[in-house]
Amino acid sequence: MTTDIALTLLILLVAVVLFITERLRVDLVALLVLSALALTGLVTPDEAVAGFSSPAVITVWAVFILSGGLSSTGVANVIGRQIVRLGGRGEISLLIVLMVGAGLMSAFMNNIGVVALLLPVVLTISRSTGISRAKLLMPLAVGSLLGGMITLIGTPPNLLASNALVAAGFAPLTFFDFAPTGTVALAAGVVFMIVIGRRLLPTRDISQESQDMRGRDLNQVFELQAQLGILRIPEGSALAGTTLGGSRIGAALGVNVIGVIHNGETHLAPDPQTRLEAGDRLLVTGQLDQISELQNGQFLVAEEEQFDFESLTSTDVNLVEVTLTANFAHMGKTLQEADFRNRYGAIVLAIWRDEAPLRTSLDNIPLQVGDVLLMQGSQESVDALSNSPEFTVSVGEVARLYQLQERLILTAIPEESSLVGKTLAESRMAQGFGLTVLGIIRGGQTNLLVPPDERFQAGD
Repeated sequence: MTTDIALTLLILLVAVVLFITERLRVDLVALLVLSALALTGLVTPDEAVAGFSSPAVITVWAVFILSGGLSSTGVANVIGRQIVRLGGRGEISLLIVLMVGAGLMSAFMNNIGVVALLLPVVLTISRSTGISRAKLLMPLAVGSLLGGMITLIGTPPNLLASNALVAAGFAPLTFFDFAPTGTVALAAGVVFMIVIGRRLLPTRDISQESQDMRGRDLNQVFELQAQLGILRIPEGSALAGTTLGGSRIGAALGVNVIGVIHNGETHLAPDPQTRLEAGDRLLVTGQLDQISELQNGQFLVAEEEQFDFESLTSTDVNLVEVTLTANFAHMGKTLQEADFRNRYGAIVLAIWRDEAPLRTSLDNIPLQVGDVLLMQGSQESVDALSNSPEFTVSVGEVARLYQLQERLILTAIPEESSLVGKTLAESRMAQGFGLTVLGIIRGGQTNLLVPPDERFQAGD
């Protein structure tokens, strides 16, 4: 055995071990193998990167993008549900429709993507029909693999074979050259699974397992007792009138909302478009430590000291009114969707629309032409806005018209608060509690326009 062969086998062995242990990501392992081959001199630098210019590599890359697009837009999910719906409740009919459908989808999508899309649907069908999951999941996997043989892009080896033919001076394979063989292979796989394969798969009584599970203490089974809680939306809450997804309460509190109790009725697995109302109770699961801190007053403590709008300006920070023109690039988006603060370097305090100020839930209001925004911004940001065709800027004594004094509060961060050491961005106060931090008073010094990476200290 030569040294080169020994090195190659060693690199291959290490790669296999890393793939099996999953200590590193698969793509990272692949790049490390590529680097190791080049560094050991087994391949030249040109040979190491030559594969990235291969049409087969680019095509496989494009297939992954196509699969991601079909998944993100929901097209593949709709197709998958229709495929399973056509199978009815019979084991053989479900198996046929599932394998053929998965195979046809795999002809144009990545195999793993097809299985990932159909997996939750198949599990639901298993629970509702009582058919063992193994009798459906294994045919799903086989069907997706065999279906990839139908077209040129269905599986990477087909592309590599076509590329090898071109390199050898032959004509490339066309898109459906594999279709006759691939279709026969898929049909043979379906027949084998119906006649022999399904009999080799284990059978489990799903309904009996469910009954057994119901007979046990679910808190003991899932260890959820310490993780469940109920939150109530009080009258006047900024969350009232928002959707569950728009409220971002889950991200702010680090919990998952698994139910909404409205007018005495419990709605489990609520949709993100579920509208929240005052008095609603939310059934949540997750880390409830932060919620306990809020209830015990350990998160923020309201100060009795009054704070006026004059304190929100300085030689470098102004309060200005900005009118949105028809040239505004993010019309119809909310402040959050437009990433307004980071994009324009200013904080929106209120929106004047239809002869009245809007002062709450500003992040959820789609912007319109003619909206007037009351903003706190640096002189540099104000100058940039003035020079932009998207805005018309006016500076003057206008803050009092918005009647924001009653909504301007001074809070202190106690020693035991979980905010200590966190950045403004990590605190998620805007997302979860509708609080906009306009400045920090530290050591008697007021700092306005606090950057997102500013860390809170006890006593701020």
